[in-house]
Amino acid sequence: MTNSGECSYEVAIHLRRTDAATPASEVGLTLARRLDAWATGLHVVPLSPVAFASPEAVAMYSGEVDSLYRTALEHEPQWRASLERHGVAGEWQVTQGDIVESLCHASRWCDLLVVERPQLVPDAPTGWGVVSRTVFGASAPVVVVPESARPDSAATRIVVAWNQSREATLAIRGALPLLARAERVLVLEGDLVENPFGLRYLPKFDLRAWLARHRVDAEIRPFSGGKERGAALLDAARKEGADLIVMGAWGHSRITELVLGGTTRHLFQHSDLPLLVAH
Repeated sequence: MTNSGECSYEVAIHLRRTDAATPASEVGLTLARRLDAWATGLHVVPLSPVAFASPEAVAMYSGEVDSLYRTALEHEPQWRASLERHGVAGEWQVTQGDIVESLCHASRWCDLLVVERPQLVPDAPTGWGVVSRTVFGASAPVVVVPESARPDSAATRIVVAWNQSREATLAIRGALPLLARAERVLVLEGDLVENPFGLRYLPKFDLRAWLARHRVDAEIRPFSGGKERGAALLDAARKEGADLIVMGAWGHSRITELVLGGTTRHLFQHSDLPLLVAH
């Protein structure tokens, strides 16, 4: 196991539940092992605004939250056992408050934030759920793990969605350590995003050369998904046997994707593969 003095990379893993391993915890720990990273297990005891409706509600709810907080702290040995099983160093943290605020705060000092997208309540039909709001506010790339994901492998075969957008570039930069360690990297190059300022003479960027300089051997293919780009991207990743998709998130406004649909919205709702995304 890596000792704490040797970790140069940090992964924070949100655990919605503390009583059992989840796809998010398994994927997060697998990524931490591949990256030789410090893994922080983070459980948030939420505070509901309803609790402050009356003084009586505040007293009752505060007692309940304190009990949940103490119970969650007692699950540190289980997390330590998971760390040991994966051969990873790390720690256990429990916080109280708003989940999105807690996750975004943790993202300020970690290199990768891993969150789970619940299956029973899909987290992005409108783009305003916990996962999508976390992606929108996080300071680090976010790995969104569907509850239906099969965490038997992670980041060994990676598909990258590329359109030269700011969001896609941030996602690729955040994924570089994983791309460099992957067995196969396939870049699907779609329609380029037009410069919002209308400028024609920007510095040229050669993705293939840039990846090669960072020791990433990638195949680059043209990709055209038509109007159903999200479905086409997911289908292509499945055919490649990918276990991670790297992509920019919310390249258009969330209002636009709410009204018209979009790649981010489709994949957040329907992907059974983990997504490494950045906004």
